[in-house]
Amino acid sequence: MGQYDIALRHIALRCGDELARGLRLSFPVEAVSWVETQLTALERRIDRVLELRGGGQRRLVQLEFIVAPESDLARRMFEYAVLLVLSLWTAAEPGRGDGAVPPVESVAVLLSGRAAPWPLEGQFRTNWPESERFCGQRFRIEPVYQRTVAELMARPGVFWLVFTPLAVDASEGSIRQVVEEIRRREPRDEQRAELYAVMQVLAELAPWGHTWHKEIRMRVEELDQQSILASETLREVFEQGIEQGIEKGIEKGRRRGIEEMLRGVLARRLRRELSAAEQAAVANRASTLDDPLAAAAVFELDTEALLAWLSGPDAE
Repeated sequence: MGQYDIALRHIALRCGDELARGLRLSFPVEAVSWVETQLTALERRIDRVLELRGGGQRRLVQLEFIVAPESDLARRMFEYAVLLVLSLWTAAEPGRGDGAVPPVESVAVLLSGRAAPWPLEGQFRTNWPESERFCGQRFRIEPVYQRTVAELMARPGVFWLVFTPLAVDASEGSIRQVVEEIRRREPRDEQRAELYAVMQVLAELAPWGHTWHKEIRMRVEELDQQSILASETLREVFEQGIEQGIEKGIEKGRRRGIEEMLRGVLARRLRRELSAAEQAAVANRASTLDDPLAAAAVFELDTEALLAWLSGPDAE
């Protein structure tokens, strides 16, 4: 799904707590972070995995952003969930037992698709159909393109506002309302600019036949010039188009994601915070890697070898 996938994962990384609260999970969330699954080493990609902590418990939310759900949606969600659990087992320390892998809730966020309403959940059954017991996976379905602008705006924070160009009742007036609301909720210029850029990217999907490209640009230029001045990415989007405009933002987000993954894995392995020198070494190494190479190193190297690889002479 290309640019949609990358843009949404980038914004989701910044807004994990808002994302979790917007899903109305029946779990007392006290802390939210992201989990790196190392699945690129298996040539698979899970969009994002949220780690929730609350009430002394730890749980995960597996998120899949899906542009055009097909008849194999349930099978795909099942496959991703199985790969996630396998990767968590692989990364867990030996001897920790079943508690090493927390329970997982899977959510399919649908960006476009059929007009008919979706059920609240889907399922992939693996046992015999006549059996009274269900064996397999159930997952939540979140068709954001079938939500109204008001429903998306009622969710906390700014994350869910990026989907408003897809809403079933999106209009020129509602686009203005959303831009004003983003200005109210997000005081930082550059962060607002990233949200507008993602809205522009998603508007390409046009699930109800209207892209709202011009309306988003006009309203941002009219209401929030400061964010345009603050963001090279947004200026590129407006001046050269979406493809060229998000290229720099995508590259920055990808490098930042690799660095955060390496830093997080190393800190967990060492069971302490990284020193300034170690953080600098991770940043240097991340600038030279692509996703498969970074994941392969984490997947294959033990703690001492990983630290040496990150800090070695060729990391400069």
